[in-house]
Amino acid sequence: MNKVMRKVGAFLYIAAIIVVTVVCTIRDADKNLIKEVVIEAGSEIKIEDFFNDCPADARFTTDISGIDTRVPAVYKLKVFYSEAFEKEVILRIEDHTGPRGVALPKSTYLGWKLPDAQDCVGYLYDLSGIAKIEYQNGEPRFTEGGDFEVPVAVTDIYGNTTIIQVPFTIIDDHTPPVIRGVKDIQVGDDPHDLDFFTGVTVTDDYDEDPVLRVNDSLVNYRQTGTYDLYYSAIDKAGNMRTVKAKITVTIPEEEEVPEFDVGDEYEYYTNNADKAYGLAESILAGLWGGDDVETARNIFNWVHSHIYYQTVSYYQTFEAAAYRGFSRRSGDCYVFYSCCKMLLDCAGIPNMMVQRYPVIQNGHYWNLVKLNGEWYHCDSTTFRYHPDIWFMCTDDEIDDAQHQFNGALLPERAGGSKEFMVSPTPTPTNTPSPTPTPSPSPAPTTVITVTPVPSDNPEPTPSESSEPTGSDIPEPTPSGSSDPTEPTDPSEPTGNTEPTNESENKPAGGQSEAA
Repeated sequence: MNKVMRKVGAFLYIAAIIVVTVVCTIRDADKNLIKEVVIEAGSEIKIEDFFNDCPADARFTTDISGIDTRVPAVYKLKVFYSEAFEKEVILRIEDHTGPRGVALPKSTYLGWKLPDAQDCVGYLYDLSGIAKIEYQNGEPRFTEGGDFEVPVAVTDIYGNTTIIQVPFTIIDDHTPPVIRGVKDIQVGDDPHDLDFFTGVTVTDDYDEDPVLRVNDSLVNYRQTGTYDLYYSAIDKAGNMRTVKAKITVTIPEEEEVPEFDVGDEYEYYTNNADKAYGLAESILAGLWGGDDVETARNIFNWVHSHIYYQTVSYYQTFEAAAYRGFSRRSGDCYVFYSCCKMLLDCAGIPNMMVQRYPVIQNGHYWNLVKLNGEWYHCDSTTFRYHPDIWFMCTDDEIDDAQHQFNGALLPERAGGSKEFMVSPTPTPTNTPSPTPTPSPSPAPTTVITVTPVPSDNPEPTPSESSEPTGSDIPEPTPSGSSDPTEPTDPSEPTGNTEPTNESENKPAGGQSEAA
């Protein structure tokens, strides 16, 4: 009996030891397991992260191959370890990293509207996407020139924000450009060969390309006399310098003043076409952009800024009109059209003429330009009723009293327009009645008259990502949680600032009179 009791006691002792050993093993296994793990979005899921001391046989029994760690979420996973245990754990993917980016240094003039905040940073990257970009302390206000650092806050959709310090150079410029080489001019009875800009240069302490214009509106090229000629240079800060010269017109008394007709102008065309293209190539050398759109915008900005409106009361061929615009920097809408066309032709950008239809008082001409595979309206002309530059406009965007046309004569335009239906069709009248025009596209800083219009920064919606699918792939659990204007000189003659009813004002070939 005693022997049996001793055996039972030994058995119970051994069993107790086994139970205690198992309990301790389970307890130690539980202590070794980390039941909830948080990883940063974009990180790798590692089995080692779920153990204080990872067993050699530890593995996920849940298929984790479909989990996109770039997207914050919560997952329930199962892990197997120590040859016996399978436990449920929680994986939290969270985004606590702000966006990355670099500052884009800016230089502008005191008093100018500052660029939008999103234009001050570049090369942005964030897994979840950029939600907003703004000046950290609101748009800065500068009262003096100098070098400054402006903090721009870049925030992702989970609220993580990175502050990027953007260098700003504020130019306080009050010095007008310097004009050199202006001299008195003599001309006979044929003013066509005049080139006001030969030997004339303009420089500025800050602006690399100040605008230089010549005003010859006081000159009567059909009457002998000495007249005033005004050269005006304007920099981006709005500083202007005017230099006066004399131009002497000599008409022989025994000769009759020639009448301008198609024959005279055709002779002018044959003599000056090469000169016009030579000037165009020289001007275009400084207007090339990174693509056709940028190059075309530079072309229209240059013509809009460097040529002023003046009525031309004789026939013009395309080449003659372009030569006048390049050599005298003045002319009517046909001159503006022709200068843009020649520059576009030299740049290899497809374009064609658009004529106003019906003619209300005078005709008007502008360019249809093929950009990004589609045709757009572009008009650089500037005068009283048409002060803005129009670039890459659809039919709807250019719909005003100055731009009625017959769309059936043109290729299909951007937006799908084949015919241009005016509602109602305007009735021709002797008095133009312009309607308010839409705001033009913002222009690069080469245009003096443009005031950029800020736009709201829409908050982007995070891009959709593929969710894990399949019976073995865990489903995520939701976790709680916005210019200076061009200056004028009262002493400078203004010339013609708006179109007049000139019945002879037609390009060669019997086209409608130009604006």
